[in-house]
Amino acid sequence: MAAIVAGAGLAGCAPMGTGMAAPSTARVDRLAALFVQAVPVGWMVDRVAARDTQWPFQKYPGRYTPTQLACTRGELTADKVSATQHADARAFARRYPDRVEESIQVLESGAAEAMGLLMRAGMGEAISGRKVDAGSVMRSLSAGQLRAFNELGEGTQHTELRQAMRIDELASGGSRAQTHQRGVRLGQSLLVGPMLSAMERCQVSPGTLFDKAGTLT
Repeated sequence: MAAIVAGAGLAGCAPMGTGMAAPSTARVDRLAALFVQAVPVGWMVDRVAARDTQWPFQKYPGRYTPTQLACTRGELTADKVSATQHADARAFARRYPDRVEESIQVLESGAAEAMGLLMRAGMGEAISGRKVDAGSVMRSLSAGQLRAFNELGEGTQHTELRQAMRIDELASGGSRAQTHQRGVRLGQSLLVGPMLSAMERCQVSPGTLFDKAGTLT
């Protein structure tokens, strides 16, 4: 599972051009809200935590103290996880003030709603173990939502936006089932960064999360 560390910088982000007026706080806030809608990491964290009171250490009983577990879970709340996405949106707006409006437009046109639905479906499957019909989920989307979702995932003009949202993996072709599976993997990987940040703040060693090959389990 690929780690996307919450504090990582935005790859490929160039400094803000001179002479470009900064977007208003309201528009940046709107962009941040769309980031959260499209990539519902806070929703994922809440669902996973509610399912298992020992999460995220359920695989490692006895290796952590109750205080460490409580601290880590306290850091993995929807509000705290979503705050990282708000910071990502602000960083994107500072670096690309001229792209804020076009980014809001593609997300509002249906990309945010479609992606959020797909990610919830994929993570719901991963959490519950019940198979989700990827075709049925895709058929529930309107033509406009699918167009906007495709534009976000494939448009070269949105490369930096995908990087800011940490969804680079979407930018590849494939069948509906492959798109669905990429969504599942992406959802899982998006949980890694907030979890590692929480463990760091709670002084918990992440070493036991790695197998002998150095891969996150």
